Amino acid sequence: MNRPRIALGIRAQLLLVLTVFLAIPWLGYEYVRELERFLRDAQERTLAGTAQAVATALHDRPRLFETRAAQLESLRSGRAGDESPTSPGAPAPASPEIEQIIHGLSRTTARIWVVDREQNVLARAGSLRRADASLADTSAAQGSPLARGGQWVEREILQPIYARVLQQPTEDFSDERSGRTIAAGKDVEGALAGILTVERRPTADGKAVIVSAAHPIWVGDQVKGAVIVEETTNAVLAERNRAFARLFNIVLAALLIGSVALTLYASWLSTRIRRLRDEAEAAIDAQGRVRGMVAGSNAGDEIGDLSRSFGSVLARLAQYASYQEAMASRLSHELRTPIAVVRSSLDALRMQPLPDDARVYMERAQQGLNRLAHILTRMTEATRLEQSLADAERERFDLTRVVAGCVDGYRAAYPQRAIELSLPAGEVPYDGAPELIAQMLDKLVANAVEFASPGTPIGVALERDVASVRLTVGNQGPPLPAAMHGRLFDSMVSLRTEKSGGEPHLGLGLYIVRLIAEFHGGHASAKNHADGRGVIVSVVLPLVRALR
Repeated sequence: MNRPRIALGIRAQLLLVLTVFLAIPWLGYEYVRELERFLRDAQERTLAGTAQAVATALHDRPRLFETRAAQLESLRSGRAGDESPTSPGAPAPASPEIEQIIHGLSRTTARIWVVDREQNVLARAGSLRRADASLADTSAAQGSPLARGGQWVEREILQPIYARVLQQPTEDFSDERSGRTIAAGKDVEGALAGILTVERRPTADGKAVIVSAAHPIWVGDQVKGAVIVEETTNAVLAERNRAFARLFNIVLAALLIGSVALTLYASWLSTRIRRLRDEAEAAIDAQGRVRGMVAGSNAGDEIGDLSRSFGSVLARLAQYASYQEAMASRLSHELRTPIAVVRSSLDALRMQPLPDDARVYMERAQQGLNRLAHILTRMTEATRLEQSLADAERERFDLTRVVAGCVDGYRAAYPQRAIELSLPAGEVPYDGAPELIAQMLDKLVANAVEFASPGTPIGVALERDVASVRLTVGNQGPPLPAAMHGRLFDSMVSLRTEKSGGEPHLGLGLYIVRLIAEFHGGHASAKNHADGRGVIVSVVLPLVRALR
């Protein structure tokens, strides 16, 4: 079984190669993920460093915790405010001195807690939410029209796509530690156990992730409290999204520009190749004859080399074809002189008294000489016809009259054959060369008579339709071999064998029929009868010239 062949043009192949660059977005996404991991690690280290710095400022200062303990004791004894301090959830006031210390060390995007061993909040500073959550680019309305157009595409088309792919940071999240109390967690428990602990936890509603670092506060050899520094990952997500958007904008722009450039380049190459193909096809006709040349390109690339090679090959082919076409005329011219000498010598000998056995050899020599002269005539007939077609004059004539007159002559030339004629009613005006039409019909009838079975008629018919006329000549005899259907009208092709006898044949009769048909813009074909007994040769001639 033959596998189906997939044909791809140069443009399609180059665009297929361009799909390799689709790996760039994947590499970019992996790069952005690696950048996000790096930023997260850097955030954790920064929070841990901040917690350590605040804890270091509070190390070995027992007075702060003793004062705070006294305040808590007084609150428990009921000396502060109207609200019962021992009621569940009652917030304890912060330590002013500790708050002053952590305010000086706090970060704008982080929140710092200081708790004692009982996890009572001693001080708090900062907030997890940004003061200005707007991330809009205020320069969107600035710049050139091209820049504004690119910003519009990014804002209206690309950003919604990125928003579906990437998690977007939001400041609208729930914060369970937003009050004056702090909930127990692994970070607090680890710090009160004397270990620097970094924890990452989602908020209660899952809209954000909080990173916290807790560092113990040492007073001597005892842990008196802990410093907890918290921050959301919104800044990391925003930076990751910006990096992703910038990278993919560059990748998309590069892919778009590369696709357009490759498409234009492939179109340019395809145009040059198609032009070269058209020139090569126009230089040689359907019969393999050179009718023109390929103008070699001055380009220095491979296509230019190919066009120059085609031009050189066609030039050499044209020279060889011209040599072959002139060969028949040269041979005919060169051989006619010795043939005339031999003929004159035989005529002179015929006038001399010769023995009877010698006259037999003279007759054989005369027959051979006649056959040789006939061969030379047939050799030059097609060449002369090709040369005369270019100078043939067209005229308007009645095609039925020409065909009828030729058939009358054939009936006189072939009295042993019945020739049946079928013509349309009325005249068939045609614009062409009547002598060439008659010559074409001569070849068709002679061919049909030679291959017809004894006693069978020859049928000649002329049919007319709207756009063309069809001239057919048929006989009853041996069918046309299947292998000859596409070669019957080629030069030097004949179905005759040596046993046929009679005049020699070079296979030029139907070749001449094809030349005359093509001169009139038509074509010739041959097929067997439906019952397989005989052949019908048809010539279709267009009526375009006759009707204009």
